Amino acid sequence: ADLVNYRMRVVMEDSRQLTGQMLAFDKFMNIVLADCEEFRFTKKSANAKKQSTKSGASSGSDNTIEEKRTLGLVILRGENIVSMSVEAPPPNDISTKMGTVPPGAGIARAVGRGIG
Repeated sequence: ADLVNYRMRVVMEDSRQLTGQMLAFDKFMNIVLADCEEFRFTKKSANAKKQSTKSGASSGSDNTIEEKRTLGLVILRGENIVSMSVEAPPPNDISTKMGTVPPGAGIARAVGRGIG
């Protein structure tokens, strides 16, 4: 309960790492992350190696690529979580915690059952 709204890094069973603001959790360690980003390390394919050596980039002994993907709001199943660590404290600004919605152009009117 102390880490709600903290920015967390979660490591999954398949070696993916997800970072995001922890909004909620339950007794099964299912977690809800907001503004989530996924980081994966994948091996270079044979074609990618050939293209990088032709373009003059050194491939060296490092054959892995870090892929980043923005996911947004995510629910993670606790069964697949290996570890969690704190990336950053919660934001001080209340508006970032509660997502503000701009007002619409419509007019608010009470809805009845055809009376009046």
